[in-house]
Amino acid sequence: MSKKPHGPGPGGPHGPHIGRGPKDFKGTIMRIVGYLRKYRLGLFVVFLSTILGTLLNLAIPYAFSITIDEYILNIDYKGIVMMSIVIIALGVLAGLFSWLQSYIMASIAQKTVKDIRQDAFDKLQNLTLKYYDSNSSGDIMSRLTNDIELISSGLSQVVIQLITSVITIIGALVLMFVASPRLAIIAILFVPIMGIFTLFITRKTFKNFKAQQKHLALLNGIVEESIGGLEAIKLYNQEKDVIDTFEKKNEDLKEAGFKAQLYSGIIMPVITFLNNLIYVVIIVSGGYFAIRFKTVSVGQIAAVSAYARQFTRPISQLAQLFNTLQQSVAGAERIFEVIDEEDEYVNDSDFMINKIKGHVEFKNLYFGYDKDKDILKDISFEANPGEILAIVGPTGSGKTTIINLINRFYDVDRGEVLIDGHNVNDINKDSLRDKIGVVLQDTNLFGTTVFENIRYGKRDATSEEVIEASKLANADGFISRLPNGYDTVVSEGGENFSQGERQLISIARTILSNPDILILDEATSNVDTRTEFHIQESMEYLMKGRTSFVIAHRLQTIRNADKILVIKDGKIIEQGNHEELIKEKGFYYDLYTTQFKGISA
Repeated sequence: MSKKPHGPGPGGPHGPHIGRGPKDFKGTIMRIVGYLRKYRLGLFVVFLSTILGTLLNLAIPYAFSITIDEYILNIDYKGIVMMSIVIIALGVLAGLFSWLQSYIMASIAQKTVKDIRQDAFDKLQNLTLKYYDSNSSGDIMSRLTNDIELISSGLSQVVIQLITSVITIIGALVLMFVASPRLAIIAILFVPIMGIFTLFITRKTFKNFKAQQKHLALLNGIVEESIGGLEAIKLYNQEKDVIDTFEKKNEDLKEAGFKAQLYSGIIMPVITFLNNLIYVVIIVSGGYFAIRFKTVSVGQIAAVSAYARQFTRPISQLAQLFNTLQQSVAGAERIFEVIDEEDEYVNDSDFMINKIKGHVEFKNLYFGYDKDKDILKDISFEANPGEILAIVGPTGSGKTTIINLINRFYDVDRGEVLIDGHNVNDINKDSLRDKIGVVLQDTNLFGTTVFENIRYGKRDATSEEVIEASKLANADGFISRLPNGYDTVVSEGGENFSQGERQLISIARTILSNPDILILDEATSNVDTRTEFHIQESMEYLMKGRTSFVIAHRLQTIRNADKILVIKDGKIIEQGNHEELIKEKGFYYDLYTTQFKGISA
């Protein structure tokens, strides 16, 4: 996994969700241009082919004009055939250039989006847990999917359409005046009307599409929540309430979607009407000038009417293009916000620790996830090499936070965490974490084989080492009985395995990694008694000779710990072994006797 930040240069500003204008339009555009620079040759070909294709399209009405005036009116069949071939050739060449520009631009857009997505994903791997604590997984997923697609569609559409529209407007305007200045002026008179109408409609459309996205997000939230909580919904007979809530939000989405589509659908009919109106006005005016003053030819009328259509169409496209560009830039800002987050490996220490004896010490430590509120307050304790240190206390007292500080998922605010006399802040993070094994309450299994999930603890492990680790973890038995044994593919989230089986696989993974320090965070809290026995047996093997930290709510499992820390409200209120704490008859005694009434202490 890369430990260095990626991306072409300094970061842009942050941006909120889709549906609003970007904060730094120019800065974000330049940032995207930075990604496009490596594809400058392809962009040059797109630019050139777009210009040539547009000019060829503009040449077709002019060729028609010549055909009518020089050959059709003079009944010159040879000339008509010749010009027909020329017009067909112009159309074919224009089509080929159009295909070429679309093909290359699509390729560039996808490559650019791939680069941006890769940079964002690389950065996500290198961010601190603090980032994930303050950003929902749904929002992060949205950035790497929806926002990325906005950039993709924007690049594919904007570059070609912008070049085409600008050249078409300029070229059509010039050629209209070349053909007939009088008719050109008549056509131009309609431009302000089209511009004002298009601007009004696109604003309304953008506003309603924004509302549609908002209601769609709310509706998706209800669907996700109802699926995840289906058991509770049925248990408490809340199906009707959930259906009513969905129905209301569905109605809101329908209304917003209808308005968005209504305004969006108005644009083309009205533009078509105005185009036809311009066409009629030019034909009528041209006919009048041709008959009354003999100043306009039939071919010129045909040419100007065709150029008028080509001239007015890009005006409406540019307005819509601006909305697309705004959304693309807004999406890009959200992606760049991720890329610009501070990398946890920036300024990381170069000191590599080769072997940890296991002496861990906390000295007068203070820490809070928010700077204004301490979660841990003046924590001091010591774990000697090979000792088992248990941490108990009420939910939210700071047990897991202590563990997170040992492996530097967070850095302390005040005080020190020392391992073998070294401040953890002075140890390279990779080096430190390579020496620490963690078995969590919620085991993470990946969508690959059981074999690869275990080998996650040591990528270069042999098959024999994986199987040996599984045997030591009491996992080989159930794995061997699987249809495909170690080659069985783990489903999403490990749903094809029980909680206990997932834990045993996780323990096998940790055994394989052979850590110097072991952390067990509620590793047996969600399993039955028989499975707990197997897990406890595996963990006892795992803890031999290693400094081990055990967080447990089932106090029966930590009776043999060398030292027990009792945490409450972020402070250590008691510490000692099981017998010592029972004799004190303090907070630990109350916890223990509450759990094991009727069992002799």
